[in-house]
Amino acid sequence: MYISMRNDSPGSSDVERKVGKAVVEAARISSQASRAAKKILSDMAGEMVETKGYDLPALDLTETNEEIIARLSLPGVSKEKIDLRITEDSLSVEAPAAPAEGKYLRRETSPQGFKREIKLPEEIKPEQVRALYESGILEVHLPKLVVVIPTTVKVE
Repeated sequence: MYISMRNDSPGSSDVERKVGKAVVEAARISSQASRAAKKILSDMAGEMVETKGYDLPALDLTETNEEIIARLSLPGVSKEKIDLRITEDSLSVEAPAAPAEGKYLRRETSPQGFKREIKLPEEIKPEQVRALYESGILEVHLPKLVVVIPTTVKVE
């Protein structure tokens, strides 16, 4: 027995065209979403260097018109032991853990210490970077390479 799945009724080709267009549009949107997800994941992977065995210090990144400011939490670290490296577009921090007195009853920190590397949202001037360490917080001031300060223009 042969059953025809084809609908020869008037307007079926319009339906087929609309369904075809919908499928093409869905594929286009899916492709765009896939590219966006890949970009986000590659950006995140750029920030996630090999830190196996290290704690990832908490980070706050803020900006003003002139600079980017990074604040990293490095509790119990002496400032002499902080290894801070800066390039035009990245910040890297590594600090060994301070050994504790006595026997651990519970340990939630890494015995290796802290390590973090991030890609900066825009280029900076590495030679003008300033860093301060106080009360377990490393504050890094990163002057922007290009400072854009809006000016007011009088309209005549």
